[in-house]
Amino acid sequence: MKNKIYIKFFLVVFLGLWMVQGQAQTLHELVLTVDITKPNNVANNFFSAGDNTTILESSSGKRFAIRAEVGDSVLWKAKAAGESQVPVHVVGVNYISGPRIFSSNTLTGKSSIKGTIIRGGKENYVYKLHYTLGSDTKVYVVTAIIMTK
Repeated sequence: MKNKIYIKFFLVVFLGLWMVQGQAQTLHELVLTVDITKPNNVANNFFSAGDNTTILESSSGKRFAIRAEVGDSVLWKAKAAGESQVPVHVVGVNYISGPRIFSSNTLTGKSSIKGTIIRGGKENYVYKLHYTLGSDTKVYVVTAIIMTK
């Protein structure tokens, strides 16, 4: 009788661990490169992503978009274009529209921000990425998209 209980217990634990392993757990590292001479000019600023992240064409053609899954983490960083040594700080990610894929509508940080996707949706998650240059307190904004499954 005890053996049957132990077998059932271990079967449940094994299945639980197997299901957790099957969930996506990819880190999407997104880097915003900013032309500090024209930080408000969206055309001069661009995103890049790590090897495990695909940059997608969005419907507007002007927004940066990636695809991610529930369980994935997103790490936002920024840097100055060219030889500039001015630090660029990612200070906020703010929800605009679509499914609320993170645990909060606003994610904050001092130089980079990391968030884990807790739910997906059929529509695109549209957000604004807020950043500052050096010790200046003026905040600049770029809009981007995350597509989830």
